[in-house]
Amino acid sequence: MNFRYAIFDMDGTLLDSIPYWERLASGYLADQKIEDTEGVDEALALMSMSEGAVWLKERYAIEDSAEEICREFYHRIEKNYAEDMALKPGVKEYLEQLKKQGIRMCLATASDVELGRPALERNGILPYFEFLLDCGMTGVGKTSPDIYLMAARWFGAEPEECVVFEDAAFAIRTASMAGFHTVGVYEASEHDLDTVKIFSNVYINSFEELLVNTEDRRKE
Repeated sequence: MNFRYAIFDMDGTLLDSIPYWERLASGYLADQKIEDTEGVDEALALMSMSEGAVWLKERYAIEDSAEEICREFYHRIEKNYAEDMALKPGVKEYLEQLKKQGIRMCLATASDVELGRPALERNGILPYFEFLLDCGMTGVGKTSPDIYLMAARWFGAEPEECVVFEDAAFAIRTASMAGFHTVGVYEASEHDLDTVKIFSNVYINSFEELLVNTEDRRKE
């Protein structure tokens, strides 16, 4: 797989952030002394923060407004990005490897890019990216290829010159169908692994595998 440009997802691909998102709602409810939280995180995983706040308020008759609940969600996850979230194994080493190879890189995330910026900076990988994009800039999520196409345009490239690194099955399928090369990245919470593998040109459990493969090729 030859490419000149690399487009990276953030959550679950570069950052080990999914567990924090998965516990966001149940953690909030625990602080509210509400114990009936079974299945709540799974339900909110399919919603935006604002949608989840409305759903949570209605289901549990919470006194705070949906806007206040949403703000609390944002502050909690903002703190996690700023203080807690770490890189997945091999990420920084692989980005350095691509830099040495002259590969141009960017970030394309469904999350608010300003929310994640402190984690990228704290973990020392922000300088590797020429630019940062999020789905708020396109108005649609990753069920549409718009964010990947925007990244290609900003690079001045065609989709077939780019590789997209993603962990989510639907996003990998979207990028693949739009003509991008794809690398599927293992994420423990991903339930559609078969789909991930079908639409990935390469599938990895860790970025460390790509480092090993490169060293192997040098020996051949």
